[in-house]
Amino acid sequence: MRKRIKNILLGCSFIGIMFQSCTPFSELNTDPTRLDKANPGAFLDPILYNISSFSWKRFNNYTFELMGSIISYRNTNDIGWWYVSESAGDGTWSTYYQWLTNTRTMEKEAQALNEVNYQAVSKVLQGYMFDILASSFGDIPMTEACRGSEQIFYPSFDKQIDVYKNILHELDSANNLFDLSQSLRYNSSGDLLYKTVDEEGILKWKKFGNSLRLRVLLKMLNVPEYDARTEIQKIINDPETYPLFESNTDAALLEISGVYPLEAPLNRANDFTSYRAVSEFVVNTLKSWNDPRLPLFVSKQGGEYVGWPAGFAVQPAGKASGPNKALAIAPMKLPLMSYAELELIKAELAQKGIVALDAREAYEKGVQASIEQWGGEMPEDYFMNLDVAYDGTLERIMLQKYFALYFCDYQQWFEYNRTGLPRIPKGDGIPESQDIPRRFKYPSILQRTNMDNYQEAKTSMGGDDLTIKLIWQQR
Repeated sequence: MRKRIKNILLGCSFIGIMFQSCTPFSELNTDPTRLDKANPGAFLDPILYNISSFSWKRFNNYTFELMGSIISYRNTNDIGWWYVSESAGDGTWSTYYQWLTNTRTMEKEAQALNEVNYQAVSKVLQGYMFDILASSFGDIPMTEACRGSEQIFYPSFDKQIDVYKNILHELDSANNLFDLSQSLRYNSSGDLLYKTVDEEGILKWKKFGNSLRLRVLLKMLNVPEYDARTEIQKIINDPETYPLFESNTDAALLEISGVYPLEAPLNRANDFTSYRAVSEFVVNTLKSWNDPRLPLFVSKQGGEYVGWPAGFAVQPAGKASGPNKALAIAPMKLPLMSYAELELIKAELAQKGIVALDAREAYEKGVQASIEQWGGEMPEDYFMNLDVAYDGTLERIMLQKYFALYFCDYQQWFEYNRTGLPRIPKGDGIPESQDIPRRFKYPSILQRTNMDNYQEAKTSMGGDDLTIKLIWQQR
């Protein structure tokens, strides 16, 4: 057994235990969330499990409260009141760079073996992680990141626009690399995400990469230095070359059983509901829609659904509904990107006249996909309700997208900072001058370990504050 450890913040880390099974017993007890031997397939499941689990936890611990869905009322000087600590993004930085190192190593192993599908999968996963990092911080190490083995311990920071361009280029490259005549042969029982054993799984990976590309391109519409409109039209107008999610079965939803080693992100489900209330914004919106997601997301209090105002100045009397504990109990699906999100992206693009699609149809498909993703049954008369029927506005699309992005890392936060929608209420306990942060601050350790490049990034960004506006943010 050997362990290779490299500095996470200097050159990224490669963490993994490599071992070989010696007996049938050890083969039966192999942990799919750990690395066992150096082929590209050995890297894939640990990466998938750990990034999806971490992303779920970041929604639960950060986005859930910041975006006014849930109120953690043990402390009224916290994220739900838009107080974000200087270290709030540290775990995001270290965790994604750790798994980016493993993902790039998987790509190198795949290149050495000429395994094009593993190369393409690696590019998709790198695109997913680099997009979150750039959208959380701004300028980040990319070109020189995760290259400690090449003695690059002080990586320079790429500018935001270059990061996004590189992500889009690599996702396009992945689309061209995927070979439907091959499978993921080192994962003979299928990978954790798509259970890939034949061309059907490879096609789903391809759809994930292209759908993710639209997520990134949507941000780039606000960046004049990049022609995102043309790229979007190329993808939408050529579904044979650029297949996208077509149903919830295509979506990047990682199923976990709850049985070791595929355990739920929270060790104790009680922590999900303890000292927590659901906001009146969520309760009242879903009630007005007669939405099947209400009982799936919210538990009754005294036989009723009762919400509290997020960011309150004085705690309301009585008790409020809490989140449904079942959301934190496996078996469960951890979303990297949903089909509902993809359809609501299409709806926005059509609403803005960028693509020749039916905005209403895409909107309704997205809403139905979200309801069914969470186990709800779509009411036949759902869209007859004027509060939920498509009305031609971006605000209506973004309000539904708010719920479609439940438990999907920071996507609600990113979308709010991109559009200013939906119009979540600002609690009366939040100071007038306080605003939702636009980004995380860089980890303080960079000032000790990579000072020169940190200072250069700080200058490029116009500072290292929570209020610094990223290139795609219009709010």
